[in-house]
Amino acid sequence: MAEGTLVTFLGQILILLGFAIALLGEVMFLALAYRRSLWWFFGCLFLPIVCLIFFLLNIKTAFKPFCVQVVGVVLLGIGLLMTGDVL
Repeated sequence: MAEGTLVTFLGQILILLGFAIALLGEVMFLALAYRRSLWWFFGCLFLPIVCLIFFLLNIKTAFKPFCVQVVGVVLLGIGLLMTGDVL
């Protein structure tokens, strides 16, 4: 297996892993919003600004799902850089 092919393959694995972790963080965040109220859940689901407001109002409980999302997005970005599919 050529070196470039191996890097591309590892990049694709990181993309899938990063997407799965970011999705898990989003589900955790939406579950937290649902536990607060149905209005927060639908607001976070459809309006991104509501997610930011919810995060700022509930930073102690929403910090873990936020960090999980950030880790997933970072892994996704590294995978995109490794595959060369950034632009």
